[in-house]
Amino acid sequence: MSTLQERLVPAADNVKGLAPGELSSAIPNWHREARQSLGSNARFVREERHGFLVLRQRTAAAEAALAFLLPDPDQAFDHSRILKHGSRTHVGIVEIAGVRYVLKRYNCRGRGWGYIGNAFRRSVAVRTWLVAWQYLVRGIPVPEPLLCLEERRFRFLERSYILMEFVENAVSLRERWKQLIDTEKVRFMEFFGTLLGAMHRVGMLHGDLKWDNIMVANELTLETVRLIDLDGSSASDGCNLRRARIDFNRFLKALDRGEGSIHLRNRVSEAWQQAVM
Repeated sequence: MSTLQERLVPAADNVKGLAPGELSSAIPNWHREARQSLGSNARFVREERHGFLVLRQRTAAAEAALAFLLPDPDQAFDHSRILKHGSRTHVGIVEIAGVRYVLKRYNCRGRGWGYIGNAFRRSVAVRTWLVAWQYLVRGIPVPEPLLCLEERRFRFLERSYILMEFVENAVSLRERWKQLIDTEKVRFMEFFGTLLGAMHRVGMLHGDLKWDNIMVANELTLETVRLIDLDGSSASDGCNLRRARIDFNRFLKALDRGEGSIHLRNRVSEAWQQAVM
């Protein structure tokens, strides 16, 4: 079991058994633990290099990745498999020291009021870095981030990047669904209803639970599932049931489009309801 999995599985099991009072006291601890990723300590490093703010894990792999990316992270895309080339983001799979990662660049567009406002707030890359650790300390399976880079000129935001775990041997839930038989579909819906309910119970909102943002391998376990595309995610001090239902409804819409089964909708909704309360 990897370092991530060693942290992830026990944490998720602990969440299921937390009473409401225990949960309310656990959430501040999770916030504090996740915010360690913004500074320098035993697990993380915060530093300035080549004009970038660097947030990274204190590991040899993160140090090697940083050396590979700097001074110009964009050169990594020249030898990558591009997954997305958009005006807001640019995403590719890069290989560093024989390991594949996902590198995502966030573009700062224009020079209007939004550009000025970015001088006073974190970049999307830094927010995604932090929220990924909010997920992980709660035991919710998301790709583990290795490092984050933020470039500013006179406080004004320019480029920012995040380098994250690449989910090997996995496909989107939308693709995996096409291969399932009926009994497997029931098992998948019960699993994801429970997972998403637990996620909402501990104060996490994903923001875009379409099935392309859920990666699954052949075996359906916490070790092999990942929720991806965390740019719209948020961490709060507890479960806001109204917002959680809106978040969950995005998952249900994908189910309705792909299957249209009232039985499966009821099974996943029941599992979610039991987990979120």
